[in-house]
Amino acid sequence: MEKKDTLLDEARDRLKACIEAESTERTKMEDDLAFCTLDQWDANIRRERENDPNGARPCLTIDKINQYIVQVVNDMRQNRPSIKIRPVDDMADVETAKVLQGLVRHIEDQSSASVAYETAGEWAVKVGLGYFRVVTEYADDNSSNQNIVIKRVPNTFNVYLGAHDMPDGSDAEFGFIFEDLPIETFKRLNPGKKTAKEDFDDLGDALSWRAEDTIRVCEYFYAHYEDIPQAELEDGSTRSVARRTIKWCKFTGIEILEKRDWAGKYIPIIEVVGRESFVKGKRVVWGLVRPAKDSLRMNNYWMSAITEKIGLAPKVPFIGAEGQFEGRENEWKNANRENRAFLQYKAIDINGTPIQAPQRVAPAPIEAAMIQMTALIERDVKASLGMYKAAVGDSESQQSGRAILALQRESDTGTYHFSDNLSRSIRHCVRIVIDLAPKIIDTRRAARILGEDDESTQVQLDPSQTVAHRQINMPDGKIKSIYNLGVGEYDVTVTVGPSYNTKRMEAAEAMLKLTEGNPQFTQIFGDLMFKAFDWPMADKIAERFKKMLPPALQDPKDGQMPIPPQVVQQMQQMQGMLQEAGKRIQE
Repeated sequence: MEKKDTLLDEARDRLKACIEAESTERTKMEDDLAFCTLDQWDANIRRERENDPNGARPCLTIDKINQYIVQVVNDMRQNRPSIKIRPVDDMADVETAKVLQGLVRHIEDQSSASVAYETAGEWAVKVGLGYFRVVTEYADDNSSNQNIVIKRVPNTFNVYLGAHDMPDGSDAEFGFIFEDLPIETFKRLNPGKKTAKEDFDDLGDALSWRAEDTIRVCEYFYAHYEDIPQAELEDGSTRSVARRTIKWCKFTGIEILEKRDWAGKYIPIIEVVGRESFVKGKRVVWGLVRPAKDSLRMNNYWMSAITEKIGLAPKVPFIGAEGQFEGRENEWKNANRENRAFLQYKAIDINGTPIQAPQRVAPAPIEAAMIQMTALIERDVKASLGMYKAAVGDSESQQSGRAILALQRESDTGTYHFSDNLSRSIRHCVRIVIDLAPKIIDTRRAARILGEDDESTQVQLDPSQTVAHRQINMPDGKIKSIYNLGVGEYDVTVTVGPSYNTKRMEAAEAMLKLTEGNPQFTQIFGDLMFKAFDWPMADKIAERFKKMLPPALQDPKDGQMPIPPQVVQQMQQMQGMLQEAGKRIQE
């Protein structure tokens, strides 16, 4: 008798429970996704209309939802979350927090993390739920050093998290990520593992582990607790504790492919929620689409009905006396389809009495109620979405700029929860990275960090030192800093606002306006103004301009005397002048 794999059984049982618990909501989410990809008609209604015995009837799809989706998603792209890492306990260090912050930026840059964030955010907007993840990868085939990478999850429906309360999934005890691999790829990555179709026939579930050309592979992260009866605490005392670690394995429906410990203390799957609620103990999630679906379907129906009515109008018949069309029947029969300069008819009836020319029956008018209904539907759509005309660039000519801005703010407030939930999830992602960093960077090495202005620098990391930050006096008189990311506790704050490039361009424009009326200001911050411009060679001009600054404005170098107090006072006075000038520009 074949021995059962307890881990495989546990993984399959937990996965099956997740699928059953979320099946109803996932069906709704799939319908939401189909709706925003232009499948907006109920299948039964479409079938009836298209197979009508009297001829196919219009089933128009007037896409009004994607302009709102794009607006919310692009707002997320423009207002990217900005991280701020801060020390928490006495052993943590402010400078080390800055290094961690730069390291996270470098990881985001190398990972193209913005793609992961935006993909998860877009899923949350469309269906109410998105995911991205953190992985570790070797730097290259010949290196034992690993890199931390933030990756996107392209398909939300390939992810399940165990029961959790936090909207970022941070308190989940386990999670799954699917991937369907072509058979040849699976064999190359997993030599010797089972691939025959008959091996999967007796699974007894509907998880579709083996398709004609693919095998489904699932990653399983789970928390493991180990009882330590006499654990030593920080104050020297002892007590029984349950130590939590994270395990990982990869499996198909019939066998474990590989397994190992995960370095961090969190399940590295991050959830992004659109909106959520709990109804009778069950979690319900939705995005921007679901509340507006009924109104949008009604709009499609009414527009199809109006189109159908207008389409029938040219087909109304001509009314004429008997014998008026004799000899020219085909001309009159095709009058609705052919462009003829004239139509001839017999001006007398069969009794020889003169009669008027044939007349077309007037088409039935489009009822005013039908036109008014479309306007009501448009209003209902905007109310369902919480977004109004100004949100998508539509405004009335008589509205003032202040009124338009007020409407835009109202719409931004109505959809703010999407970007706010994304920022919360990014905060959890950064916590995962902070937790992983000292465990992955476990040897002394130089690490690259990135500043807010995208300038790259290197720092020295030494996991063996006992303090977070120490300084060494070098033979050339310079001071070298060495950091240990594993000493001390750090937390994360995330703020949402324009990206650095946007803020830089705004700063450049503001400084340029200041110098237009006050040329002397160029001698004070000209280097910063040129550095903020986004065109080729601007940074070179900024460097040259910086060398021309007065000594009082030059950055002090190592060992250089600080700026004299009288110069500082002059600079403060000049700063006051700049602030006054800035206020006048805004007014």
